[in-house]
Amino acid sequence: MQAFTSVKRAIDKIMEVMCIIILGIMTVLVVYQVITRKIFNSPSAYSEAVSQYLFVWMILYGSAYVFGKKEHLDITVLKDKMKGKTLLLVEILTNICLVLFAAVVLGYGGYLIAGQQMSTTDAALGIPMGVIYSAIPISGIFTLFYAIYNCFLAADNYKKGNSGSQEAKSVV
Repeated sequence: MQAFTSVKRAIDKIMEVMCIIILGIMTVLVVYQVITRKIFNSPSAYSEAVSQYLFVWMILYGSAYVFGKKEHLDITVLKDKMKGKTLLLVEILTNICLVLFAAVVLGYGGYLIAGQQMSTTDAALGIPMGVIYSAIPISGIFTLFYAIYNCFLAADNYKKGNSGSQEAKSVV
C-alpha cells in the first residue's frame, strides 16, 4: 500500500501543477481579453477560445484531483453510521461504480469522441477538436486510478481496523 500511496502522491502533484498552470494561463488570457476589449475595442477571438477550452480542461482535471483527495461532494448521512464490513462493502461498491464510469464513459467514450474529432478543426484556434476533447479520456484515466486506489485504501483500512469515512485523510 505504501508504494501505491507514493504513486498517488506523485499523481496528485502532477494534477496540482497542471491545474495551477491552466489557471495561470487562463488568468493571463482573460486579463488580456479584457484589456483588448475595453481599452483597444478590439477583442481577441483566439484568447477567448483558448480560455474557454482551458476552463473545461481545468474542470475535468480538477474534479478528478478533488475526487482523488476525497474532498468531493459526498452525501455521507448513511455512510457515517456504518462500520466494519458494511462500510467496506459500500466504499468498494461505490468505487467500482466509479471505475466503470471512468473506464467506459470517460476513458473509452472520451477516446472515441476525441478520435472522431481529429478531422474537425476549431475555427478560432486552427487545431483539431480531438486535441481539445482529449481532456475527457485523460481525466478518465486519473479518475480511474483514484477509484482503484480508494478501493485498496478501504480494504487496507478495514484490515487495520479503521472505521468511518475519513480514513483517507489519515493515510495520505
